[in-house]
Amino acid sequence: MLGMVALAVTLALSPSASALGVGTLLQCQERLGTRAFVTGTPACTAEAKRCFGIIVHVVVEAGVPVQTPLWFAEQVAVANRLFSAIEVAFEVTEVRVAAADLAAIESRKDRDQLGRGAHDRGVVHVWVVRRLADVDIEGDEIRGVHWRDRADLDRRFVILSSIAGDRTLAHEIGHFFGLPHSRYPESIMNKAPRDEPPWALRGFVPKEYAIMRARRDAMVKDGTLVDVAP
Repeated sequence: MLGMVALAVTLALSPSASALGVGTLLQCQERLGTRAFVTGTPACTAEAKRCFGIIVHVVVEAGVPVQTPLWFAEQVAVANRLFSAIEVAFEVTEVRVAAADLAAIESRKDRDQLGRGAHDRGVVHVWVVRRLADVDIEGDEIRGVHWRDRADLDRRFVILSSIAGDRTLAHEIGHFFGLPHSRYPESIMNKAPRDEPPWALRGFVPKEYAIMRARRDAMVKDGTLVDVAP
């Protein structure tokens, strides 16, 4: 009971509460555990002409997810805000518990193996792990990656590290929608350290939205993404 109260207070006082709706966030107290990754995240709104599902795979260690439902709700909320310009939103349709031995993803092989044999088409698969190693720089770690299984390039997904910032999911879904890294100062696809514009004002630029709009339509046509039933 104390855990339920603590979660409810945390969610209600969060800066994201006004954006997501306190009522939505407080649903998390009804279903503690990984199910809160579904009940606590924002649903698609009527403004989004395309609503795509997210299946989130959360690593659980010693009975505790490596990150919180609120953290993931913020990731989805930011992605939905930034993708609203192309009338796209994302909604968590399912959560799956991932084994503790997947908490640290160290190699390309580790990335390839995620979800092999159980990868649904039509949705964005997002894996939440504790640590995601930089496979190009030994000893470093990264916040997220859009990854293609090297044995099956059609099988692709997003991996988020527990240290991911609030725009990491949006950045990686940008890759899912065909964007490369960029040099636009205002774009979240630009990885270069910089002070301007402020972090809160960064998103996508018109040329990137044009690419994503075209890729959206192509993925719907070939079944890579399927609209969530209303």
